[in-house]
Amino acid sequence: MVTHRRVSLPTSRRRLIAQIVDLLGGAVGGVLARPRPASAQQSAGFPSRMLRIIVPFTPGGANDVVAREIAAGLQASLNQTAVVENKPGGGGTIAYAYVAKLPPDGHVMLIAPASFTMGPHLSRNPIYDPVNEFAPINLVADVPFVMVVPASLPVRTAKELVALAKNSPGKLTFGSVGVGTPQHFGGELFKLQAGVDLIHVPFRGATAVMPDLVAGRIDMFIGAVNSLLPLIREGSLRSLATASASRIAALPDVPTLAEAGFPGCEVGSGVGLVAPAATPPDVVATLNREISAIIATPGFHQRMAAIGVDVVGTTPEAYAKFIREDYAKWGKVVAAAGIKPE
Repeated sequence: MVTHRRVSLPTSRRRLIAQIVDLLGGAVGGVLARPRPASAQQSAGFPSRMLRIIVPFTPGGANDVVAREIAAGLQASLNQTAVVENKPGGGGTIAYAYVAKLPPDGHVMLIAPASFTMGPHLSRNPIYDPVNEFAPINLVADVPFVMVVPASLPVRTAKELVALAKNSPGKLTFGSVGVGTPQHFGGELFKLQAGVDLIHVPFRGATAVMPDLVAGRIDMFIGAVNSLLPLIREGSLRSLATASASRIAALPDVPTLAEAGFPGCEVGSGVGLVAPAATPPDVVATLNREISAIIATPGFHQRMAAIGVDVVGTTPEAYAKFIREDYAKWGKVVAAAGIKPE
């Protein structure tokens, strides 16, 4: 029979060992009791497959160019294939509703232009909610807007245009590229701020409105500077004011509408990136960090300047605030202008 002799340790040594065991036990117990948050678990291996950026318009426009620049940058920095998919139709609503219903894992993002926050106000039964169905990532860029008139119209400032409109009530027109577009809402906002009556004439796209605008069959247009600049420089159109918060580098002598006496008339075409709601915060943070690094490069700035796009860049929180405020702003414009949802 084997007997075990109990060895007595000095009191001080027993106390030291007990303290070590307590510390180790507490640390292990703490790890077991506190599992990693779901977002951290989900984002640990992100991205695990191809990244997709959905563009709500056909290829070739500013939104598409920005998306392809971001996709190329993400593919290089995250070592994962990144592609751009164009999903036009319904003024962007087809793409917006499609992305809203996708799994919220960050592998699919949406380019969100200005119409993203405008569209729901024109429908009695909106098919997407820009505030609650998406996780904002980064407001990457903005396409500044400028107010122009035909060279034949005898006005040289926004105030002169207002005076002419007030002297000819119900006669002057403004064009847009369709109901519910930034060009339409920009015109409606100016009407409200200036207190004038201008007749809205919608066209099917910018290529359709330009001939009538240049010929003087349309009296005013508020649109993207990158598409209007060639006509301004050749003298076919006259720029009265910019609809941005600050002057446009390409038109340094043209005042903003606020400087011209009409504050609050800001409209542009922001180009942001959002993901489906409930995308893990860590994934959103990763995408924001990588996109911020891409758009901070001199090459990105140069390529955006070449197409008339201003680089912005925000945190997810700042972009979320922008979306909320923009959505509320255009809702008020629609109501004040008496535009009836269909």
